[in-house]
Amino acid sequence: MTTAGPRGSRTFVLGMCASVGGIAGAVRGAADGMGLLKVLGLLAVGVFGVLLTVGCVVNYARER
Repeated sequence: MTTAGPRGSRTFVLGMCASVGGIAGAVRGAADGMGLLKVLGLLAVGVFGVLLTVGCVVNYARER
């Protein structure tokens, strides 16, 4: 059976780094008065990282 989801520890670490960096960057950018598009771009990177991390955890739970 093949699974169509993110796999591996590197993907998990990438997702964690993207989520922390993106969300923290968006909060910092909003506090510093950065442009709206830059803040939304950073927030999008953070949300993508969260989805990638959750996908890794769910895929790992299905395999075990």
